[in-house]
Amino acid sequence: MATVYRARDTRLDRWVAVKVMHPHLRGTDEARARFAREARAVARLKHPAILEIYDYSDSESADAYIATELLTGPTLKGFVESVDEVPAEIAACIGMELSRALEAAHKEGIIHRDVKPENVLLHQGRDIKLTDFGIADMLDPSMSHMTATGQLLGSPAHMAPEQVEGGDCDERSDVFAVGTILYWLSTGALPFSGKNPHQVLKRVVDCAPVDPLLVRPTIGAPLCRIIMRCLQKEPAARFQSAQLLASALAELLLDMGIDSPKAQLEIYLRDPGAESALLRGRVLAQLLRKAQISVAARDRRATIESVDRALALEDGNPRALALLRELDHSARARLLLQGVAGLGGLAALVGLWLAFAPAQGENGPGTRLGGSSPPTSSPQSAPRDLPVSAEPTTGPAASAPEMQPSGALSTRPRAAAPRQRQPSRPRTVVFAPEPANVTISVDGAPAKAFGPAFNKLEVEPGPHTFRFVGAHQCCDDAVVQLDVPSGPGETVVRAKLAFRDAALYVASNVPADVSLDGVAMGRALSVIKVPLSRGLLERRKISVTATGHEPYTGYVQLRAGEVAQFQVTLQPGVPH
Repeated sequence: MATVYRARDTRLDRWVAVKVMHPHLRGTDEARARFAREARAVARLKHPAILEIYDYSDSESADAYIATELLTGPTLKGFVESVDEVPAEIAACIGMELSRALEAAHKEGIIHRDVKPENVLLHQGRDIKLTDFGIADMLDPSMSHMTATGQLLGSPAHMAPEQVEGGDCDERSDVFAVGTILYWLSTGALPFSGKNPHQVLKRVVDCAPVDPLLVRPTIGAPLCRIIMRCLQKEPAARFQSAQLLASALAELLLDMGIDSPKAQLEIYLRDPGAESALLRGRVLAQLLRKAQISVAARDRRATIESVDRALALEDGNPRALALLRELDHSARARLLLQGVAGLGGLAALVGLWLAFAPAQGENGPGTRLGGSSPPTSSPQSAPRDLPVSAEPTTGPAASAPEMQPSGALSTRPRAAAPRQRQPSRPRTVVFAPEPANVTISVDGAPAKAFGPAFNKLEVEPGPHTFRFVGAHQCCDDAVVQLDVPSGPGETVVRAKLAFRDAALYVASNVPADVSLDGVAMGRALSVIKVPLSRGLLERRKISVTATGHEPYTGYVQLRAGEVAQFQVTLQPGVPH
């Protein structure tokens, strides 16, 4: 539609970009209307990841133009083509930035409808900017007559099925487009491709994309699930908003130790090659840590997902293989103990041990051949989880006749063995932490992640110490000292961890005051502590004001124990 020029704003002494409509389109009412609509749409949006509009022509102007901030480029497409491979975590960071930008647009009732790598630019080697709202759909009844009815607008490889079929588009259509970009960034291939646009559009509607893990196993199962949910044919099966998609990506990144995606992205963009190698090492270490916790919690699925990705990143990694063997050993032990409980007694334990012990040579310790007897067992050597009888032996063996020295049989019963002391029975403690995202250490033992696989434990009656540690420094540790009583039933160990304050850093172009939910909190360009009262994550309304400038109002998401970075550019003008 237009040519973009680099220009000088002589009034404000700054470089800008001027987008000028092609001469042959100026006389077309629809083209001019769409051009003006883009200017008005983007001018309403104030977000660090959206191109900023400075000025645009009115209807009386001979030329149709839009003046915007000058972006240094390149496009996301050009950047990705210049690097060997984009790490999965960087793909997630970029997807999160785009989702946040779209979240801001959707709140203003604007659906982009043309989210693609060519419409995403890098600025100053650190920022992601979403541009080109030229075919944006305005969810405003007063603007509905300006929607291009009956025309297929958008880029085939990134269009949602409902957009291809001429149906209604909403924010979930943009979510689909972000999913195609995530797929492309993560795998290096588009989810839908073909020899011509018609074939691509047909595949968007009728075909499922190849599983991203099959294309590039290093991306990991969690990111694969996010991508495939974005690319569902039915809008109701996708993330229902860009905000929910951004939250899912933020959670994934936090799980991999990245608590500031914007900062991580900026570091990567400075030197993609060097940071890719460093990031690969950090991700591998985090995956092995996660696998260790999952093995301890007996979470087979989580362990396999972490180990699979670790081995994809480093084939034959010895620690990953060791964790896999440890998981296999844990599964065997669990099956063995279940068999003992079902069959009853130490003899079953020996039999199952013989069945499951790995062979270590023809007559090695893993085999029992030719009727050779297993080693004798004693109550002291029995597994801790098995009940050991303290009663004297009874039954036929106890009352069998005794052979006297003369060879005569004696029917006198044997003297009863001394009665052993009955040990105290273990007591089950049930954990009830709040929040639930914690690890728990009992009596100084290694901490385990609380969850379905670890929510209760058998302990001996008596004093015990339980330490609850919140994930990602969200909360103060809680230590519960409890004298567990003897007897039947369960004892509940409750722990309520106090949320730590969140912190907010507002980067603004001028000194400004910052308010949250109408309450003055502090100044921009300084760290502001924010107490949280409603939970781990809170969404607050933020206002940034400065004398002689238009105020900014939006929303920020805060997480306990973390610093949220928020960027805003205030425009000169008289506050409303």
